[in-house]
Amino acid sequence: MQRMSVARGIGKYVVTALAILIVIIGVVIAAALMASNAPVKPIIYKSIELRNATDPVKKARLITDLDDLVAQTQNDAVINQWSRMTDCLGTACPDEAYLDLVLITVAEYEEEIPESPLLINAIAVSKYWNDGDHLLEFSKALSLATDQVEQFKSKNIRKIWDQIVVCNGTCSAKNDLFFEFIKTVVQ
Repeated sequence: MQRMSVARGIGKYVVTALAILIVIIGVVIAAALMASNAPVKPIIYKSIELRNATDPVKKARLITDLDDLVAQTQNDAVINQWSRMTDCLGTACPDEAYLDLVLITVAEYEEEIPESPLLINAIAVSKYWNDGDHLLEFSKALSLATDQVEQFKSKNIRKIWDQIVVCNGTCSAKNDLFFEFIKTVVQ
């Protein structure tokens, strides 16, 4: 008789453990299904590559690749920015268009890019440097980005950021430095 009550007591623990295991497996499966498969980093890389491309065939391939990658995101904000950008791709898009595509992609997929706060601040610095109307936003972004860069172990990232700061928003390589910085951070 005592064996039956011990068996029932053990049975309760086994059933409870199985129920907890099933719940954990369900949470893991739900998290995996909710995770995005958006090609965030390839969009960033190809955007920068397109900005620098001069060969018409290479540009055409990059535009085609980017169009496919953007469509894969199924994200309205990214798709809308890409659509706005395609209006200028026939001639020459300003650097701000490429920065906007990177910014919107990073902002929409912040959780997938651990460096997204740094990238968002760096792009704000680029956009607002020497813009008196956005002095407060610029100052906050520059302060935060500088602090975030100091936390990186990569000497290369710190070196590029130092060059950006020394440039002070006025050197001819300003935009090239920002795109090199973004590409290096995302790697």
